[in-house]
Amino acid sequence: MKTAVIAGTGYLGEATAYEFLKNNYNVIINSRKEDHLLNIKKKLEKYGRIDYIAQELKDDQSCKSLSDKVKNISQNVDALVITIGGYIEDTVEDLSGIDEMFKNHLKIPMLLIKNFLNLLTSGSSIILVSNSDVDNKNRSNLLSYTVIKYALNKSVKIIAAELIKKGVRINAVAPEYIIQSFMPEEDYTKLRTLGDLETPPEDISKVIYFLCSPDGSWVNGAIIPVDGGHSLIN
Repeated sequence: MKTAVIAGTGYLGEATAYEFLKNNYNVIINSRKEDHLLNIKKKLEKYGRIDYIAQELKDDQSCKSLSDKVKNISQNVDALVITIGGYIEDTVEDLSGIDEMFKNHLKIPMLLIKNFLNLLTSGSSIILVSNSDVDNKNRSNLLSYTVIKYALNKSVKIIAAELIKKGVRINAVAPEYIIQSFMPEEDYTKLRTLGDLETPPEDISKVIYFLCSPDGSWVNGAIIPVDGGHSLIN
């Protein structure tokens, strides 16, 4: 059976775990809070095998520790989904968010990829999370967040080129705002219409699964907008 690792388990991570479980994956979820992970496990374990690892990701050593703990559960990882996120408003006059945005959206994802390479075999996939507005808008109150997401987009293409010989693909999904709720088996389509600002996490998780599935096996190095077209009209 295939294994998916989801690092950073907010509502998007939870919805993604649910999607992979429905498609017969073993799932390993990660966050720093054990009680949060346990609640997700209790909610989703009826859909398949789900393990959790409580581990704060802050540097190379902690990312290696997560990889080592995953290896104790599964020798191979077929999908590595990194949903660590958050945003801080700042400007060039007050770069209060630059360090945390760099860590969350670029440094930790890169360190996770580095430390999971020994578990990712040919046919495996890596998924990062970008933002659909990065190329379209110049928000002066989101300087650090926007610049670092732009760098993440470029890193997807560079890493994709580097890992081609290994047979490992990497792509990113790019929503705008994500609805902060998730419930298994909910009819999430009632929560949105085309062009809405917010996207249900289920819409994004389905694209994530597609990119990791055999049907998405010819997509590599791509940034896929998943925002219902909102970035096109606003």
